[in-house]
Amino acid sequence: MCGIDGIMNDKLLDINESSFAPYRNLGGYDYLGKTKEHLTADHIENLARSVQKHGISSLVLVGATVTLTDTASVTEFFNTNSVDCNVVVVPATLDGNVKHKYIQTTLGFDTASKVYSQLIGNMLTDCASAIKYWYFIRLMGRDPSHLALECALKTHPNMVIISEECAYRGETLPDIINRIADVVQERAF
Repeated sequence: MCGIDGIMNDKLLDINESSFAPYRNLGGYDYLGKTKEHLTADHIENLARSVQKHGISSLVLVGATVTLTDTASVTEFFNTNSVDCNVVVVPATLDGNVKHKYIQTTLGFDTASKVYSQLIGNMLTDCASAIKYWYFIRLMGRDPSHLALECALKTHPNMVIISEECAYRGETLPDIINRIADVVQERAF
């Protein structure tokens, strides 16, 4: 409970129907807590003490690349120090930046891409009736822009600007504006 703070302060949460009911269909981070820190050696040692103290036989970590790395560190520490606890990771990130041959997609990516695509589709419908305006939609995400690409595949906008491509080409803001103007001019004919 409460992410790393919960580990450090030995806070436990009994996950059951009644404790989870107010969070149903809202996502798990609000329920369990989320932190952005890496687990340090102190965190892992405290986690091991808490697991042994409370007789926890399995531990599930949910998150993206940082969590995957932390899970490997926890597992290694537990194995080295004979801590009898299974450690499992659930890949969860809406960025879609966790790739592996055994992971089809991460928890959250499909939902995020569908929600954003619906909003983009609504905006595209609005745009069709107001052609004198330019509409820009910026999607959150990180390097790489898998979420922007997935939404583009679902909605077929006139143009998608991918930050990694712009950086690779060394494009400046005026270069991007000129590229947009070229697309607008092509569509005018």
